[in-house]
Amino acid sequence: MHNSQYRPDIDGLRTLAVISVVVFHFNNEWLPGGFIGVDIFFVISGFLITGIVYRQVEQGGFSFKEFFVRRVRRIVPAAMFVTLVTLLVGMVFMLPADSKALSESAIASVFSLANVYFWLFLDAGYFAASTDTVPLLHMWSLGVEEQFYLIWPVILLLSYKLGGMRLLFWVSVALAASSFLLSEFYVSKDPAFAYYMLPTRAGGLLIGCMTFMLTYKYATFSNKAVSEIFSVVGLGLIVWSFFSIDKASFPGFISLIPSIGGALLIASGSVGNSSVGRLLSFRPFVIIGLLSFSLYLWHWPILAFYRYAYGEPTFIGGMLCLFLIVGFTVFSYRYIETPFRKPSVRRVKFSVGAAVLVAVVISFSGLVYSSNGYVNKGYAERVSSMEELTKAAYSFRYVCQSSNHERLESLLNHDRCIIGPSDQAPSVLIWGDSNAAHYVGYLKAVAEHSRVSMRNLSHPACVPFFDNSSDFVTRDHESCDKFNQVIKSELGKYDTVIVGASWTAYFSRSDEFENEFRNTIDYLSKGVGNVLVAKKIPIFHEYDRQCAQKAITIPLMNCFERSRIDDEGDHRVNDLIEEIVSEYSNVATFTIRDKICDGVSCYAYLNSVPVYYNSGHLSLLGSEALGEKAVKEGSISNVFTFLRKAQE
Repeated sequence: MHNSQYRPDIDGLRTLAVISVVVFHFNNEWLPGGFIGVDIFFVISGFLITGIVYRQVEQGGFSFKEFFVRRVRRIVPAAMFVTLVTLLVGMVFMLPADSKALSESAIASVFSLANVYFWLFLDAGYFAASTDTVPLLHMWSLGVEEQFYLIWPVILLLSYKLGGMRLLFWVSVALAASSFLLSEFYVSKDPAFAYYMLPTRAGGLLIGCMTFMLTYKYATFSNKAVSEIFSVVGLGLIVWSFFSIDKASFPGFISLIPSIGGALLIASGSVGNSSVGRLLSFRPFVIIGLLSFSLYLWHWPILAFYRYAYGEPTFIGGMLCLFLIVGFTVFSYRYIETPFRKPSVRRVKFSVGAAVLVAVVISFSGLVYSSNGYVNKGYAERVSSMEELTKAAYSFRYVCQSSNHERLESLLNHDRCIIGPSDQAPSVLIWGDSNAAHYVGYLKAVAEHSRVSMRNLSHPACVPFFDNSSDFVTRDHESCDKFNQVIKSELGKYDTVIVGASWTAYFSRSDEFENEFRNTIDYLSKGVGNVLVAKKIPIFHEYDRQCAQKAITIPLMNCFERSRIDDEGDHRVNDLIEEIVSEYSNVATFTIRDKICDGVSCYAYLNSVPVYYNSGHLSLLGSEALGEKAVKEGSISNVFTFLRKAQE
């Protein structure tokens, strides 16, 4: 079994790995832990690569040159073809900034540094677009493997020469343990580093390496019962991982489970012919396994481009994506991947073909990058003119928002944070997180109309509670707490405080929300004359602020319909807020829900113009437009009441 040059069960295991990844990327609710398929691939790669290198080293015929030529034949043509097609599609259809970012990731992919690029430059922040629309994001795993292929043969050769397989095995154990420890450390300190970088992901590859060494050492051992136990336990660990591992806490130590599961399935096939091994060797599974590399390469950019244009796939959209994925996979495997891997393709011919692909990718990437993505000048001008409408509140100078409490302290008395009349001291304080900031446009219209000066200060992702704020926030805990204490010390300067936040988010994070909200409101009601609580606005999960710009080149986009949701009533947390606020005579709420919803539907557009920045935030100009509408209609009576009191 061990000496077999081909293991159909391993191709079947590849099928299990790639299908889990594809299913997860279609809809992560179908297979919540499907992303661990990448870890199974790592184990398989570690096992096979170690086998290739070790046998040649043992026989004294290992050549670094031949090893790398084989790796290049296996990876480069298909990977560069996908990269080139993806880049060309992005040049035509993506917005300039996105096209430029794509060109950067394409260059990184050429040099096997995609994982490093995404660790350093992928914007996964609070206001960032979804990473599901980054077409070459999946190339990070190839970067990890290719970097491993550069380092591992050297380690293997040196370890073998110094101490044979015994030393090599213990070096592998030490490196794997270090990798998992490092991964566990960084999963909370720097999640992007933990997820994308070789030092924290090498553990799975090294488990595959150790699996080869153990099965090679005990090559004559054969036991059907052991094989069955290994296969059942291995499959069980993988299936458990599919449904139980949370990506938010991955990789870390938990990544050991799918890695060990994959290793046990491989080892099972080395010591016997188990029932699971026979299932994995079923011909249709083997065929998909043979296609797995091309399938992995193509599925992600197709899904990413669909989401970039149309949002989450509908049934018809999903079927279209599946059709394209299958078609491109088969084409790539048959006409790109397989021909270049054949020994009959002479090295000169192969080198020229691969070099041309790489050169074309670099050339087009350079063109896009050097033009800042503005390859189509006319398109770029139209896009630029539309961007102002959907800018976030924080991009405007008079919105004082920062994640640094010291920066906000320095703005406590700064004129740029004031809206309304500039010839009077501000009597109203707008306080909260980014949801308070996005109301500044609305309140600006109110302030100018009512002749009341207001100061705004906001800390993103910071719950506006005076106590126990760390129980509700996921980052910047210390800065958030200090900011709130500064606000507490400043309350005496104002007659009215308007407080706003992403109440829905904080409500879902702790059972203590009601108590802490009540405590804060109680303190405010005693410390200032009047308090206004801005309710959470409707959330548009499928909203894309750039839809109108994208629709210039992407066909069949219905931006208005995608910005509509059924009006299913107010958020539960808003009802709770209303209930608590009603207990205080000097505290009230205000909402703009009636400007967005009509009882049947809610719209992220006003008069065919988008008013949202992202799914849960207004754009500042959209916020101001809603404020002007409210002033014109005379529908801000509760706000006016409190502002009049503040003036008296």
